[in-house]
Amino acid sequence: MNETTPELPDLDALRASGAARVDAVGWHYIETLAKRTREQSGPAQLKLVVKLQEALVRLETRMSAATEPPAKQVATSSPLATLLHDMGSKNTPQASSTTTGWGHESPRIQQFRKQLSQISVQKQVTQAIAQAPQNAGPINSHMLVLRSLGLMRNISPEYLNRFMAHVDTLLCLDEAGKAKLTPKKASPAAKIRP
Repeated sequence: MNETTPELPDLDALRASGAARVDAVGWHYIETLAKRTREQSGPAQLKLVVKLQEALVRLETRMSAATEPPAKQVATSSPLATLLHDMGSKNTPQASSTTTGWGHESPRIQQFRKQLSQISVQKQVTQAIAQAPQNAGPINSHMLVLRSLGLMRNISPEYLNRFMAHVDTLLCLDEAGKAKLTPKKASPAAKIRP
């Protein structure tokens, strides 16, 4: 190296301290940037060195935040982050391997749930159409609903899925309302008055 070549930081110490475990993508970026910096010269190398130093500062910040105890992290964060942390610790009894953050499922689990829901809706509509009344008239309400569901399934399956989710919610609310309105039967001991 000549005198104008800047001194590149030693990445071995960071690698040994587990930088790749804290931020694998960031660490890969730093390694690639360091390799490109060594391959360049002149002004291009100087620009890459500046980028490399900035990336190293960001990684060191993430590494120090990862090693802080959780209470200290919450104390230095915003009030909203503190509230979310408190709510998350009260509402989630144990961490699940399928969650990423506060109450969020991984995209694969979300996609699986969506596909499972779509299959379930398709199955329900198929069963309902198969159980249609045989001699129903053209304006029979049951047949009109079944025809509408069949058309929705063929024209817009996504709309059918949303519609069925809405209908399921309404049915649950209706059942909950009926349960509240049902009078409780008095126990036999309460009916007998001395």
